Amino acid sequence: MTSSALQPPFAVLYVDDEVKALRYFRESFDDEFVIHTAANAWDGYQLLVEHGPRIGVLITDQRMPGESGVELMEKARQLNPNIARILVTAYAEYQTAVDAVNAGHAFRYLHKPWDPEDLRATISHALRYYEALVERETLLSQKAATLRHMMMADRVSGLAILAEGLNHHLRNALTVIRAFIDLAPLKLAEEIDGGTPRDTSFWRDWQPHALGQVGHIQSILERLSTASENHRLIRSDVVTVADVLSEALHYYTDALIDHGINVSCELETALPPLIVNRDKFRQLWHLLFTQALTDLEPGHDLEIEAVTDSDPSPPWVVIRVRDNAAWPDQQQPGQLFDPFFVRTGKPDEFGVNLMACYVIVHLHGGTIEARRLHPRGIEIEIRLPTEPPATTEPADRFFEKLLGHEERWKLRELPDDPPTKAEPAREDPASDTRSWAFAR
Repeated sequence: MTSSALQPPFAVLYVDDEVKALRYFRESFDDEFVIHTAANAWDGYQLLVEHGPRIGVLITDQRMPGESGVELMEKARQLNPNIARILVTAYAEYQTAVDAVNAGHAFRYLHKPWDPEDLRATISHALRYYEALVERETLLSQKAATLRHMMMADRVSGLAILAEGLNHHLRNALTVIRAFIDLAPLKLAEEIDGGTPRDTSFWRDWQPHALGQVGHIQSILERLSTASENHRLIRSDVVTVADVLSEALHYYTDALIDHGINVSCELETALPPLIVNRDKFRQLWHLLFTQALTDLEPGHDLEIEAVTDSDPSPPWVVIRVRDNAAWPDQQQPGQLFDPFFVRTGKPDEFGVNLMACYVIVHLHGGTIEARRLHPRGIEIEIRLPTEPPATTEPADRFFEKLLGHEERWKLRELPDDPPTKAEPAREDPASDTRSWAFAR
C-alpha cells in the first residue's frame, strides 16, 4: 500500500441477511460514510476482493445462512490484516462475540438491535484506527525505500572507488606489459643479427595470445570504468523498452541461437515510455545478454517480461529477466551484483557485468534485485520510474569525490543499424502483450 494509492475516505462494508437492516443502515449513514452492503458472507467477500484496501471497516452479522460472521472476518483478515472488523450479535451469542474479540478476529462487537449513535461513534473510531494503520505502513514503506536507496548508493560508491583504483593502477601496468610484448620480436631479431628464431611458432602463436589476454583485461577495466562514470547522468532520451529490447535481440540472436539458449519475451503493449540515457540503457541490455551467454548452457531458457506497476504515481516499469540455470547452494542471490562474483565458476570470467547493471539502474533512479527460483534459476527484477528525479543525489555526493582527470575508456556500443536477423515483435490485437521467441 502506498500513500498515493490509499487516501481517505475509506469505505464501510455492512453484511447482514436481513434486507430491512441493510436498508436502515444505508439510510442512517449514507450521508456520512462511503457505504457498501451485502446480504450474505459470499457477496461480502466478493466486495472485499473487488475494493481491496479501500474498505477500511467490515461490520457483519454473526448468524447468517452459509458462512458465519466470524468466518467472514477471518477471510477478510487474510485479505487485509488492517481492516477493522466489527461483529454484530444477539444477546444469546454474547460468548461468541467475546471469543472473537479475544482471539483478535474482531475490533469491536455490538448487540442487536444496534443504536445508530453508538454505531456512528464506533464506525468513526474504527475508520480513524484504520487510517492510522495505513499511514503507519506508508511511513514504514517510505523509510524502507529510503534505507534501500541509501544502501544502493553506498554500494555504488564502493564499486566506483574500486573501479577507479583498478583502472588507474592496472592500466599503467598493462601499458608496460603490452609495450614489452610488442617490442620483444623486434628486439630478438636485433639480438640474433636478423637470423630466424629456432621456434617460430612461439612468436606466431603465443604473442597474439598474450596480446589477446591483455585486451581481455583492458575490456574488463573498460566495464569497470564505464560502470562508475557519469556521476551526473544526463537522462533526456525518451525510449520504449520494446524498441531497445528488439534492437538488442537483433544484435544477439546469432550468438544466443548458436549457444542453444531458448529466449522468450512478453511485454505489455501499453508500457509507458522511459526517460533515460539512451546509451546507458542500451548498455544495460548489452550487459544482461552478455551475462546470459556466460551463465547459461545449451538448452537453458531465458525469459524476459516487462509490465507496468501502476500502484505508485507516476507508474514504474518493471522488467524481469529469468533463467533456469544452476545456482550454487551456498551463495545468496544478492551476490550477483558483487564485483568479481562468478556464478558459473569459470576461471576466465571476471564478474563485473551485473555490477555495472547495478550502477546503471541506480543512476536512473531505479532498483535492481535478484531472487532464486525453484527448483532452479534466478530472476533479476529491474524497476525504473517513468518520471525519474532530475539527479540521483546520493550518487552525486559519492561520485563527486572520484578522480576527474582519468580518461574513461568507452565500452563498445550496440550498432545504430543492427542486422535484421530476428523476427520483429509480434503484437496480438486481442492481447495486451508483445512477444518475441526463438529457440535452438
